[in-house]
Amino acid sequence: MVNRELALFIKSLMPSYSSKVEKDKPVSIWNEMDRLRGYPEKSTVAILRTRGCSWYRFSACSMCGYFNDTADVSNENLFKQIDHLSSVLNTEVLKVFTSGSFLDPIEVPDEVRAYFYDSISNKVEKLLIESRTEYIRDERLEEIKKYGFETRIAIGLESANDYIVENSINKGSSFTKYVDAAKRIRNNGLELRTYLLLKPPFISEKSAIKDVLDSIRAVKDLTNDVSINPTNVQKNTLVEYLWKRGLYRPPRLWSLARVLIDGMKIGPEVISYPTGGNKERGIHNDEFDYDLLDLIVKSSLNQDTTELERYMKSQDLSKYMEELEIEDRSLFQCDFGKLIDQSLNSVAYI
Repeated sequence: MVNRELALFIKSLMPSYSSKVEKDKPVSIWNEMDRLRGYPEKSTVAILRTRGCSWYRFSACSMCGYFNDTADVSNENLFKQIDHLSSVLNTEVLKVFTSGSFLDPIEVPDEVRAYFYDSISNKVEKLLIESRTEYIRDERLEEIKKYGFETRIAIGLESANDYIVENSINKGSSFTKYVDAAKRIRNNGLELRTYLLLKPPFISEKSAIKDVLDSIRAVKDLTNDVSINPTNVQKNTLVEYLWKRGLYRPPRLWSLARVLIDGMKIGPEVISYPTGGNKERGIHNDEFDYDLLDLIVKSSLNQDTTELERYMKSQDLSKYMEELEIEDRSLFQCDFGKLIDQSLNSVAYI
């Protein structure tokens, strides 16, 4: 299911491969906290530089700018990246991202995946990788299982609503495909993390909150946990195109807090570690609130929203609620503050 006109416009915004990048080392490696084994612990995160998501050959998701980190890499480049990762790995939990799908044999060839598994097999007890649904095949899951470490596969469902997936996100997938992949993962004794997107373009923030909660209900019996990813403004994306013109506003931290509190009551573990929180391009309230952001992360790690709920009750949310209602009744989902600033600047220029 593809909105071809939308897909072609998104494609027109995307750059070509960069030739001036380091191909023999990962894009980045860092440590962060997560709870992949049922409790908070330090994990290593690595972004391997690959040729990128195969969906990128046709188009891309409306909010995803990870193609900016891709390059025309060889298998030898990938072997060297894996060697570097293995040499600095210092935790029992490893999360590997590739700006696409680790199980895509075009992006990460079979021999590269085998080399990766061999390189980490004696160092890692828990692994998280990402994949689109079409690459989750029994033979690739069997390949993982023979190495013995626990594995959680993350799928970017984004929304259980196919209309939103097609016309707001341009995912090129469907809820049915997600369900099939989720069952295959579980039948093979592996674990699943489901990504849900908070506030894709073209829907109101009020509708976005409802959509995430509806999606959690739809996946609660299929997934080990749900990771809520608030949309942030990445370069060369449709979201950036709209944002620069005042036609998109990243979601508010208040909304994420509400989703986290209500989502945890539905069923699975629900987490969120917002990228770009309290920055102009990331999730933020009208006034940056670092206490709220810290509580969101703390609640995610501990699966306890007691402090977060107490903080929410202590705040005056009347303006926030009013803004959500105004936006929900508007024909276009604008960033009214940015539009006003742009208009004032234009008047001042004249």
